[in-house]
Amino acid sequence: MVAKDGVDLLPVLPRSLDETLMVAVALSRPLLENLHCLVVTLGPDGVLLCGEHNAGSVNLQPRKQKIKRQLCALHYPALTVTPEEAMNVSGAGDSFAGALMAGILHGRDTDCCVRMGLLAARMSLASPHPISPILTLDSVDPNKVQAQKWPTPRFIWVD
Repeated sequence: MVAKDGVDLLPVLPRSLDETLMVAVALSRPLLENLHCLVVTLGPDGVLLCGEHNAGSVNLQPRKQKIKRQLCALHYPALTVTPEEAMNVSGAGDSFAGALMAGILHGRDTDCCVRMGLLAARMSLASPHPISPILTLDSVDPNKVQAQKWPTPRFIWVD
């Protein structure tokens, strides 16, 4: 294995979602020494959040004080988009990021922020435009959109 910045790199790419998650979690560890949290978009496999553990979740809200943190990760599967619904893959990650940040700025909890991002990404995928022109805070508010069965995110401790 070749090391870069003290992190061993894999000689081959991960072959499964589990392998991808474990590699992403391992690579996030040194970054979390200097970052509050890390968001890794995984395309059709969803998103991985890594950061400070807070009541079974990752704390996305910034803190002013530096304290010893217990780190964890959460994997949220992507929302289903059929091939017939998908019109454009450009902009889905940007839509996710924008809606996630909007949730953070509005003081929403982690699950709500991620759901907002997932809804925005799905809207982007179903639009001929990179960013859906009908994307608004209300259109990605999990409490205001049509009932959605939300899968339970997978919890992973970061060593």
